[in-house]
Amino acid sequence: MILRSHLYVPADQERLLARAETRGADAIILDLEDSVTEARKDAALVEVLEFLATPRQTGERWVRVNDGDRGFDEIRALVAAPGIDGVWMPKVEPGAWFDTALGLIIDADVRPGILVESAAGLVGMPHLPPLPTTALAQLGEVDLAASLRMRDTSDEAMVPYRARIVMECVIRGMAAPVAPVDTRIEDYGGYRIATTSLRDRGFGSRACIHPSQVAITNEVFTISAGDLEQARAVIRDFENNTQAGQGAYASADGHMVDLATVRWARAIIASSSGPA
Repeated sequence: MILRSHLYVPADQERLLARAETRGADAIILDLEDSVTEARKDAALVEVLEFLATPRQTGERWVRVNDGDRGFDEIRALVAAPGIDGVWMPKVEPGAWFDTALGLIIDADVRPGILVESAAGLVGMPHLPPLPTTALAQLGEVDLAASLRMRDTSDEAMVPYRARIVMECVIRGMAAPVAPVDTRIEDYGGYRIATTSLRDRGFGSRACIHPSQVAITNEVFTISAGDLEQARAVIRDFENNTQAGQGAYASADGHMVDLATVRWARAIIASSSGPA
C-alpha cells in the first residue's frame, strides 16, 4: 500500500481513537509520546493494545513509543499485539538505545519508523545500523529547530535539513521520507502550498496533526492520471529512439531527453504503484 497521509492520534483519548480510522488517512499513528502526559502513559498503552485488538477498518496502524526504558517496555508489548503494522521510534540518534529498539521491532517482523528530531540524529543517519527497505523516516522539525537553537522556523529556513533527510533516504534505499507536521490547522491554502512544495522536494507523504489536513495531503500525494501518462509517454519515446540508435534526443516539446529523464519517469510510476 502506498502511504500518503499519516494521522497522529493521542493514544489516551478514547473519543479520538474511536474515530481515528474514519478520517481517511492511509495510516494512523497512535501517539504514546509527546501528546500523552507522564501520568497517563501507562493507561495509554493499555488503550492502544485494546484498540489494536479491534477489527481494522482501513489503512495501517502505527504507534509512536517513548524513548528510554519505557520505550523498550512499550515496544515489547506492541510487537506481540495483533494488528500492528509499524512502530515509530522517537529522537533517533546512533547509540545503544536505538540499536536495541530497532532489533526488537525487526525481530518481530514489524516495520520500523525513525523520527529524526535533533542535529545529532540528522548528521548521524549515515552511522545508523542497516535498516530494512520497508523502514520509514520522518523529520520532527519542532524538536529539530530547538536542537539547532533556531528562531526562524519558516519553510525556507528548514530547506537544508529537509534536503538532508531526503538524500539520506535515497542513499539507504528507503522510501521517500514522511514530511513534517504543520501546526497551522485552519490555513488550508497555506497548508496545500507547503505540502505541494514538500512533495516536489522529494518527500513521499506527510504526517498530519488534524483530520482537516488529511484530504489535502492525500490529494497532493496522489499521482494523477495525467502525470502517469506523461511518464509512460517518456518511456515509450525513449525506447523508440534508443532502438533507432539515439540515446539522447530533443522531445517534441523542446526538452532534452536521456536515461536520467527515464529514471525520473520510472520513479513517478513506481511511486503510484502502477504498471509501467
